[in-house]
Amino acid sequence: MPVTVVVGAQWGDEGKAKIIDLLSKEHTHVVRYQGGHNAGHTVVVGGERYALQLIPSGVLYDHVVPVIANGVVVDLPTLFDEIDALEARGHSCERLAVSSRAHLIFPWHQAHDAIAEAVRGDDKIGTTLKGIGPAYADKARRVG
Repeated sequence: MPVTVVVGAQWGDEGKAKIIDLLSKEHTHVVRYQGGHNAGHTVVVGGERYALQLIPSGVLYDHVVPVIANGVVVDLPTLFDEIDALEARGHSCERLAVSSRAHLIFPWHQAHDAIAEAVRGDDKIGTTLKGIGPAYADKARRVG
């Protein structure tokens, strides 16, 4: 079975979502393999605009199985909000597969993110304060 991989080479808007949307028409699975809900991807399908943060945009096609893989850190409120919003617009999320090994972002990850950023003062790194870095740190330390 042929596989197509889309990898970004820089931060910011590279247009990956547009490429993935085009490729989704020819593939059975769209897998998000890493990242969190700090950045989104926006696509226009059937003349309608969709802004997603966690769920792969392949969810907009009935023949695609969207997958959130184990390299993703998942904020459950964001995931549930996306599911609700998609289903309210007529898109089923029944095909969505989420790895049981994906790590969850908890409120203490977000609190740690905010405290660490505040302590840095003028040397802050510009985190989104969504707890993604601390969740990945827990994953690396094998404590989450």
